[in-house]
Amino acid sequence: MNKILLSSQAYSNLLGLSPKELLLLSKAFNQLEENPELGLKLWGREDLFLYETATETKVVYKLFPGQVQILALKPAKEFHLPARAKISAIVLAAGRTNYGDAQPICSVTEAFLAAGIDDLIVVLGYQAEQAKEALKDKDVKVIVNPEYEHGLSRSLRYGLRMLSRDTQAVLLTLGNRPFIKPGVVANLVETYQQGKASVVAPTYFRVRGHPVVFDALLVPELLRARGNVGGRGVLYHHRRELRQVEVEDAGVIERIDSQLN
Repeated sequence: MNKILLSSQAYSNLLGLSPKELLLLSKAFNQLEENPELGLKLWGREDLFLYETATETKVVYKLFPGQVQILALKPAKEFHLPARAKISAIVLAAGRTNYGDAQPICSVTEAFLAAGIDDLIVVLGYQAEQAKEALKDKDVKVIVNPEYEHGLSRSLRYGLRMLSRDTQAVLLTLGNRPFIKPGVVANLVETYQQGKASVVAPTYFRVRGHPVVFDALLVPELLRARGNVGGRGVLYHHRRELRQVEVEDAGVIERIDSQLN
């Protein structure tokens, strides 16, 4: 765990922030304590990093052994937070899985829409045209990943890049999870909105399932995922911040396993 230190200039910048903005900035500091290299290295300066919060407040910091020194904070010119946090969801359904038809993907999307998700993104790949036809009348954003054979992380990045800037949290799941219920999704969102965890996941008899809620502050880490993994690595890295919600519904762990070779 790293220690956060504020320069006099950064402390002065804090005085002009609203309470809501301070709360989000506090979450950002917590993330930097866990992973100080979340930010982008400034061009030509290997020792300086730039991190941008969900409200576009820019944080410039420098790394020392065991310490993150915040040098400056630059608030967005206009701070606006929606009355209710915007919740998005991404369904990763690009892999070479033989569903027989597109009904499983439709079932997943219907569950999220019924739960009141604001922005639903579906990433397709294998048999994309068939799935697009089935989803054409649903309120979803569809994107096709032409690199779907190169691992799940490619699809994850395609989906994450479609998130709107005012997204406060994103739920991730797979297209082969058609048994997820709207009530479970709504329960996870409500747990997240209580503000006590940056990662929320359901469990059924202590077995962790889908979908998983990630705070938008973790999106930069999710974008760095590589290989045939989705958010699993980020979830493990932030396991101390994980809130598990035990549910009485096996749908969070059931899946369709007809994989093509």
